[in-house]
Amino acid sequence: MKTAGKDYLIAVLAPAFPLQNGKFATESAFAKHLVELRRSLDDSFSRLVLLAPQMPEDRYLESQSYLAELSAAEHGIVFEPAYPLDTSVAQFWLRHALPLYRRVRDRVSASRVVHSAVSDDFWRPMMGIVNWVAWWKRRPVIFVVDIDFRRDTSRYRTLGLRGLKSYLVNRLVYDPFKWIQVYTAVRVFDLVLLKSQSMVDDFGKGRTNVRNYYDTVHNEADIITPDDLRSRRQRRQSDRALKAVYFGRLVEYKGLDLTLRAVHAARNAGADLSLKIIGAGESQQGLIDLTHELGLADAVEFIPPVPYGPALFDHLQDGDFAIATPLVEDTPRGAFDAMARGLPIVAFDITYYADLENAQAGVVTGQWPDPESVGGVIVALFNDQLRLDRLTEQAVAFAKRNTHTHWVDTRAEWTREILARLDRPSD
Repeated sequence: MKTAGKDYLIAVLAPAFPLQNGKFATESAFAKHLVELRRSLDDSFSRLVLLAPQMPEDRYLESQSYLAELSAAEHGIVFEPAYPLDTSVAQFWLRHALPLYRRVRDRVSASRVVHSAVSDDFWRPMMGIVNWVAWWKRRPVIFVVDIDFRRDTSRYRTLGLRGLKSYLVNRLVYDPFKWIQVYTAVRVFDLVLLKSQSMVDDFGKGRTNVRNYYDTVHNEADIITPDDLRSRRQRRQSDRALKAVYFGRLVEYKGLDLTLRAVHAARNAGADLSLKIIGAGESQQGLIDLTHELGLADAVEFIPPVPYGPALFDHLQDGDFAIATPLVEDTPRGAFDAMARGLPIVAFDITYYADLENAQAGVVTGQWPDPESVGGVIVALFNDQLRLDRLTEQAVAFAKRNTHTHWVDTRAEWTREILARLDRPSD
């Protein structure tokens, strides 16, 4: 259905930085997602408008190596800064909240569909404003929940990373704040996308507007070639040493300290194993210090972040498996990027990875939050590399079935179904 003059508004918390001549920069994998999303919408919408916090200039300058530029002229995508990412709570409410509300109101009014998400920032509730205005303006809403948040508070408490006060505040305030949003969304919004089958079962309860989905960014051209897979197997036949890979942000909840301890446990149990960590973040120095403390300095390599695509794939080529030990629930796109490059995943048995393991996606899990358990999984693969080969085949096959194009086109079809239903004359 053609709706000239109507925008597709997508509101996210991933920051972007405005440039000259209608251009802007954002994280490279997300930029690729936006381009593919715009393509999938064809002529159903005039533009894709991105509403997101504005990245500080110093962060933009530091991050340029793994950002990508988009433009209204070339891509049909417009960036609307919501508020400065580094603003304080007081500044948000005193300086930015009212202008943001007006900006959201105007953008929603000009949009045919609003693509939003759960508001998980209690003090700067940009997404909450978007959702409320979209409901008030009676716009169709595609509501996304990226992570099953329901066990995070108890997990942090179990790990001893949060005190009693923090536990109670999260349990009694922040968690209900998010839970109520999801409970309401499945009842009032047109399409609710959850990255968790258990959330679909618990919140959806058979509702046809609630769906599980995979938010992938790889496409068919990104999938490892048979020749590259053969080269990897040949290398392992002559050198049984295994190479683990992590790529992503180096932040606390990713649990990379437990990744290092799992590698340490596996090596102590006889596995010839090294680890490559690709990324940057606030935890980096602490992780470097821990590698020295554990005697892993010669076995662990730290590599600065690189853009999604060939630069990243080159670093993944000599890997044998990816590793993930998040402290709480996580749904990284990188899991599918690893599968696409022929890397099975060794991970904690949080819901996301347990579901992928059950789906035979080339994932094998150890018990959360025990790094020794993950180390044991690695040792088992070191001693049974035929199983590692089978997991690799599963990973590649699953990646082929779940490309970015497949899921973006599926979501676009769901969107067109919503529009057709709303535009159908009532009896």
